[in-house]
Amino acid sequence: MGENKTKCIVERLRQDEIIRESLTNGDNPWTVLSDSWKTEDGNSVGRYVVLAHPSEQKTILERSAWNLSKGDGLPGFVEQSSSDNDESIEYVRYSQCPEGLEPLLIQQDFGNVVPSVMHVSEEFRLLMNLWRDVRTCNYFEIKKDGSKDIAIRFDGNKIEVRTSLLKRYQAARQLDVVLFTDAHVDISCDKTKEDFSELRTKEKKELYSYLRELGDGIKSKGVSSRVLVKRILPPPSRNKCGIWPWDEVFDYPEFIIKEDSNGQQIKYTCNPEKLTNDFIKVSTVPSYLTPVFFKAEVLQRYYDDPKLYNVADGYLSCGNMWTVHIDNESSDVVSVFLGDIGRHIPSRHRPHWLAYNIPPTRTMSDIAFRRSFLAQIIESKNPEHCFKSAYRNLQEAWHKNWGWHLYRKRTEREGENLNRVRIPLKDTNIEFEQQILSLAILLVDLLNEEDIGADLQPIKNEKGIDKLRRFLEKHKYPNTDRNISLLKKIQKTRSKGAAHASGESGQGYIDKQIGNTTKKDYISQIMIEATNMLNDLASFIPNSSV
Repeated sequence: MGENKTKCIVERLRQDEIIRESLTNGDNPWTVLSDSWKTEDGNSVGRYVVLAHPSEQKTILERSAWNLSKGDGLPGFVEQSSSDNDESIEYVRYSQCPEGLEPLLIQQDFGNVVPSVMHVSEEFRLLMNLWRDVRTCNYFEIKKDGSKDIAIRFDGNKIEVRTSLLKRYQAARQLDVVLFTDAHVDISCDKTKEDFSELRTKEKKELYSYLRELGDGIKSKGVSSRVLVKRILPPPSRNKCGIWPWDEVFDYPEFIIKEDSNGQQIKYTCNPEKLTNDFIKVSTVPSYLTPVFFKAEVLQRYYDDPKLYNVADGYLSCGNMWTVHIDNESSDVVSVFLGDIGRHIPSRHRPHWLAYNIPPTRTMSDIAFRRSFLAQIIESKNPEHCFKSAYRNLQEAWHKNWGWHLYRKRTEREGENLNRVRIPLKDTNIEFEQQILSLAILLVDLLNEEDIGADLQPIKNEKGIDKLRRFLEKHKYPNTDRNISLLKKIQKTRSKGAAHASGESGQGYIDKQIGNTTKKDYISQIMIEATNMLNDLASFIPNSSV
C-alpha cells in the first residue's frame, strides 16, 4: 500500500474534524441537539443531547457509551426495591433514565407502522413559551412584544436550538447540558487494527471526554474506528434565565421633549418611574403626559404586518400582547406620551421609535387633547380613520337593512387590507399604488355580486360595478351616478397604476388625476369621497314600492 493511501486511511480513522466539531458544539449561535447520517464510504455519525444534574458529571464522563439513548425517557412503570427487599411497581415520568438525567428530546417509535417522532421536552416548551409551526415543525419563542424568534429548527434528522435560549433554560433549571457524539468509520483495506494501534486514545478533562477505539472492518476485511465525544455545558447563574423574577432588563432611552431658547434639543428618559404626574410635580422633571413627536413613517413597520399589529384611531396594538395610545390624527406626525413610551411600548421597539423622534414643532391634536384631558368621546377627522369606521358600519347596517352584506366576507389576506389601507406615509409611487390597490380590493373586488344580482336579470360578462349600478337604480338610490363614478375611477387608477411601469400612458393618466396636488392628498381625497359613499349606503333602506 502506498504512503499517500496509508496517510489517507490514518486521517479517516482519526476523525479529527468530528472531534473538533463535537468539542465546539454549544459555542455558536445554534447548538446541535440531535443528528445522524451515513455516507457511502463507510462513515456514520450520531448526535444527541440530555440534561443532567451537575453532580453526575464524573459518572457521565467515565462511561464509554451514551448515558441516555434517543428512545429513553418515555413515561412508564419501573420496578423499585426497598431496603427490606420488598419490590414494588412505580410510575415514573422518565423511564429508563439513570438518576440525575432527563431528556430534552424524546424519540417516540411506532414499530414502522407510522414514522417515528422526535418530541421536544414539554417543560422546555412551556417554560420558554415556544410555539410550533405545524408546516415546518420549527419552534418559535413568542416574545413579550409579540414578535416571534425562531428557537428550534428541524432540517431532516438535524435538530438545532438557539444557544442563548438553551442557556436561559439551563439557568432556570440549573442543569447541565450533555452533548454526545458517536462516530464510526469503516475502511476496506489490507491493513489491520494493529497497524494503527498508535491512534487509540482516551482523554478526560473536567467538562469533556473523548476516546478513539479501533476494530476490525465491519463489512469486509480492513479496519474501523469509533470516536465517542462527550461535552458538558454548565448552566449560567439563575438570574440569567430572563424569567420572572429575573425578567429582562429594560432600556429606557432619552427622547426629545423640547428645545431651549438656543434651539438645542432637550431630552429625557422615558422611564415612567422617573417622571412626575398630576399629583406630584417637580419643575425640573417632565410630566408623564409630556407629548413626544415622531415622523409618521414610524408606523410603517406596523402597517406592513397587519396580521400582528393593528394601527387604529388613537392606538397601536399587538394582538393582546400590548397596546399604546397614540395621537395619529395628523398624517404627518405621531405623538405618544413620554411615560407611555416607557410603560407600554416594548423595550425592543423603542430604538425603532427613537430613530423617528423629532422636535415638538407642533402641539398634540385637538382630538387627542379632548380625549386625553377632557375625557370627551369625539370622532376623529382623519380621512383614514373615518373611512375604516364607515366601512365597518356599512357592513353592519347593510346586513341589518337588506339581510346580506354588501361586501362579501373577506379572506384572511383580503381582510388585512382594511388594517393596511392608509394615507401614504411617503409621497412615492409604490406607496400610492399600494393604497389604490387596497382601496380597489375593499370597494370593488369584494362586492357581493351573488346577492347584488339575486333579483336582477342576468347579463353575460357583467362586472361587479355595473351590476351594482343596476341594483341601485332598481331600488331608486339617489346617488348612483356619483358612487359608480367613484368606483370606476378607483378601478381605473388601480389598473393604470399597475401598468405605468411598462408604459407612459399609465403614468400620464395618474399624473393627470393627481394634478397639482400630492399623492398623499389624492388618496386622502379618495378616502373622503369613499366615506361619504359608505355613509350614504349605510342609511339606504329597501323601498317597499319596488
